[in-house]
Amino acid sequence: MGSLVVVQEGMIHGTVPVFKLVDGQQRLITISLILCALAESTKNNAPEKYLRIRKYITNPDETDELVYKLLPTAKHKDRDTYKAILSGRNIAEIEPGSKILDSYNFYKLKIQEKLSSGEFTEDQLLLVLVNCLQVVFINLSSGEKPYQIFESLNAKGKPLTQADLVRNYIAMKLPEARQPEIFENHWSKIEEMLQESRYAGKSGLGELTAFLRHYLAFRTGTLSNADHVYERFRDRIETEFKTNEQFEYEVKTLQRFAGYYDGFLRPENVRDEKARIALSRLNTLEMATGYPFLLAMRDAVYNEKITNEEYLEGLVVLENYIVRRYLAGEPTNYLNRIFPTFWKDIDTSSFIASLKEILLAHNYPSDFAVKQKGMIRSFYDNNATTRAKTTLVLETINRDLSLRTNLGGFTVLDGAPSIEHILPQTMSEDWKVELGDQYSIIYNQYINSLGNLTLVTAPWNAELSNSAFSIKKGKLAQHALKLNQQYFNQNIDRWDEQAMKTRAEYLLARILEIWPAIGEPLAPEQAAVTYPFRLIFLGQAFPVASWRDVAEKTSEVIIQK
Repeated sequence: MGSLVVVQEGMIHGTVPVFKLVDGQQRLITISLILCALAESTKNNAPEKYLRIRKYITNPDETDELVYKLLPTAKHKDRDTYKAILSGRNIAEIEPGSKILDSYNFYKLKIQEKLSSGEFTEDQLLLVLVNCLQVVFINLSSGEKPYQIFESLNAKGKPLTQADLVRNYIAMKLPEARQPEIFENHWSKIEEMLQESRYAGKSGLGELTAFLRHYLAFRTGTLSNADHVYERFRDRIETEFKTNEQFEYEVKTLQRFAGYYDGFLRPENVRDEKARIALSRLNTLEMATGYPFLLAMRDAVYNEKITNEEYLEGLVVLENYIVRRYLAGEPTNYLNRIFPTFWKDIDTSSFIASLKEILLAHNYPSDFAVKQKGMIRSFYDNNATTRAKTTLVLETINRDLSLRTNLGGFTVLDGAPSIEHILPQTMSEDWKVELGDQYSIIYNQYINSLGNLTLVTAPWNAELSNSAFSIKKGKLAQHALKLNQQYFNQNIDRWDEQAMKTRAEYLLARILEIWPAIGEPLAPEQAAVTYPFRLIFLGQAFPVASWRDVAEKTSEVIIQK
């Protein structure tokens, strides 16, 4: 059966040795449930055999929890369910939730089937269970570190998730007497909020692993590899938390931060309406890379280093940064490295000014860059994230236009938004005439450009389809969205290259009013203290913090060129 790893924790009543089980809980629970199910099958017709089997899983002369030879952890109601089964409670009365109940019912049914079919007898099964199974029993002294043994054993078996490893580490680190309180009141609450079975956004990581990774990034300033979260967590605990009291306080702190993270993932549960809206928009813009910084902001509010109003304004400033980078076509992988490092340079006594200064020093796009790149780059592809970002930008322009004219209200679509290509993705012969002799070049350059995109509902999208521009213009001029109605009520004779460029200029002007520059991006000489390297490419200087950044920026510039 492999290895059982335990740490002896002394004797109770002078007769019952107590061990903390480091590795082997699932195997021992399985054997115990099979023995319990086998005992139940003998209870009525062979009471002596029933009592004999029960001695393998209980201490009949003891009281309270000492009656049970094995006590599972309290997670997922496992301990209460296990005790209820072994105490002989009616299965129908046991509250569901623990897989231990499903397991017991499975073994009970299978044993009954095989005994009825004559495949084996009760005595044969009992003989195999108590005489033929072998284990390697590893008994560690209290001075040894059980998690090191567990790590070496786990490396040879089925890999656990990073969150599983952290949970086991916490269980091994805590004294037995403190496990129920810490797990039931704190760690279990974290696992209920952030479930490893759900992915955190588009990261592909379980929510709990993603949280631990971002929490560690907030604490250390470095975003670790997703496969090394447990190691980084363990090393930090071993280095910084020397006493059990300090460690317990850290677990309680994790619970508080898990609450923040749950709000980031599910803004709809956030009470503050302004924060709810801001976080929802940031999630659409893929702000997950900035979660370590958002954790720092929420912690600063908790510790009264910044006000809630400053926190809300900071979310708006971050949206400004992310939107402008999207419009300018800046790469998102850059943000993975920089956001965890931001907080160390923040001056909380002048939070907003300090935040703006830091963002301006980290490739903040100027108005010129937004207009230049926004005219030509693609804002539509098969990536759902790209389409969601573009939709957010267009919806925001519509809201702004509506509020300017309706004095307090704005129209929204009566269905899910769909991005409409005014120049259709599939060109007819009429559209080729509309574009002129260079239709192929114009199509390839402008089909997914900002000037050619607008918002409608899916039924409208299907209705407009590949219609001629004269038909589309008439319908869009009557559309409820100000984004469409206001622009297409103008005198526009044809939809060619110049028309798309003109509309892009119009939209970009609105964009720069909605997300105005927070300041002038730092010149290379101003950023030289924080960013000691400068990449000179075709006469343009790029401030960079390390040679790693140089490599990334070089490839970025060459690709763009």
